Amino acid sequence: MSSKARALLELTRLHFFPVGSDFTFWPFAWGSLAASYHVALPMNQVVTNTLFYALLSTLIHSAGCVINDMLDRDFDRKVGMLVPRPIVSGAVTMTEASVLLTVLIATIFYMFSTAGPKALTLGLVGLPVCGGTYPLMKRWVYWPSLYLGFGMSLAVPFAWVATTGQFDWCMILKVAVASCCWMCIYDAIYACQDKKDDEKAGVKSTALSLGDDIRLALSVVDVIFFACLLWAGYSNGQHFTFYVMSVIGSFLLCLWHIWSFDCNDPRDCWKKFTAGRHGAGLVCIGLVADHYFNLASLAV
Repeated sequence: MSSKARALLELTRLHFFPVGSDFTFWPFAWGSLAASYHVALPMNQVVTNTLFYALLSTLIHSAGCVINDMLDRDFDRKVGMLVPRPIVSGAVTMTEASVLLTVLIATIFYMFSTAGPKALTLGLVGLPVCGGTYPLMKRWVYWPSLYLGFGMSLAVPFAWVATTGQFDWCMILKVAVASCCWMCIYDAIYACQDKKDDEKAGVKSTALSLGDDIRLALSVVDVIFFACLLWAGYSNGQHFTFYVMSVIGSFLLCLWHIWSFDCNDPRDCWKKFTAGRHGAGLVCIGLVADHYFNLASLAV
């Protein structure tokens, strides 16, 4: 691989795959799988949709990373560990980054268009909100993790509408709030590893805002996550498998991460952040298993 290709790969963070891309994938997956259960979608179509969202979320994450590095290049120069980033180091020019971003966004919008007009509208609104403005939130508010959770969770109504063709806001909001809470928790854990650098660069973060109260605050958010997912399962007619794996299992695992991570150890923060995929994966596994058993019962 040439040095330029390697630099472009690092700009999109694909050299860390699936870290980051999976973070973007979970809201799409939760919305799609809950909607699939709601309409008793055949399993082969569930698999196809899941692969579609895996690719879409990877492209969205890559585009977001490019936007972040373009907007934060002056801040990154002030932080020693970020100086090697492609734009700051000069390995990738702003023009090259702009061309790459254009290609990514064009591909994303094409994929949006294949999901139907309602989903396309949501995508056209959601992508700028999430990818275009999140990097700026670190300059303005002390809770950028909450904003990120909100922006990324717009994937839930997108996936629901793409699957069912209808806006069922009663279900969408419950799953979306659960998704927002989950993302807020793990982004705040991630932010703990950058506290010193954020202070040096003069940017705001949820970790800096919460300080020593971070465990208690995130525990409250985890309880909201639990309540919304529980309520969503009840409204969607889910069964035992979902409640055990998706609701109770993910809630307890998240709670353990909150109370066991060392907020002053960057390595442990990274470890717990990446381990967040296990709880999110439990939600998906519970949804898929419950969906399979439901289809089997309908076939009898």
